[in-house]
Amino acid sequence: MLDNFAIPDFHDIVNSLTHGNPVGTGVVDMTMTWSGGGQASHVRNARQRFTGRRVTGTSHVSWTVTMGGFSFTAAESGQNSLTSEVWKERNGVFFS
Repeated sequence: MLDNFAIPDFHDIVNSLTHGNPVGTGVVDMTMTWSGGGQASHVRNARQRFTGRRVTGTSHVSWTVTMGGFSFTAAESGQNSLTSEVWKERNGVFFS
């Protein structure tokens, strides 16, 4: 859950990438749920020095952004999560 999270609005990608000044600040409220119970699997890639365990499940996200007098809310009906996973991983110097 994320409540009253301030996020700068840079108007466009060029202003954002060139570290321009924000044109305002929006406020985000978001709730995400994840339900486990799906398939668990182990992944190991010695060449990339990566190992982990993942569990699949289903997820749902609802959010609203408010800026000035405007409010934008995600339509919750018809959402389709292509992948919902939680990982525990080890890599780099922690790889074993």
